Amino acid sequence: MNIKLVELRSIAERIFTYLEETGRKEFNIDEDYYWEISKEEIYNPVSDPKNLTLGQLSDDWERLTAIMREEDPPIGHAFVWLSTILRNIGENSAY
Repeated sequence: MNIKLVELRSIAERIFTYLEETGRKEFNIDEDYYWEISKEEIYNPVSDPKNLTLGQLSDDWERLTAIMREEDPPIGHAFVWLSTILRNIGENSAY
């Protein structure tokens, strides 16, 4: 699978526009901790993951907002932090 950045940006923009048009301006995240599975295990569906660790949404959000405030540089791994936030919003969204 090959994903172009321009397509990914377009998809994200359409989703954000949809949320704004349906009145969603902010999201309340009640959960904080989640199970994190290593990259080696998460994409290996033939064996059960054995090395689970805990991740924390509030830590992920702090890292992202540090990038937004230009206290930290943007890095590719920030997509991992963003994905945890977006997943929580998606799983708890009524839309």
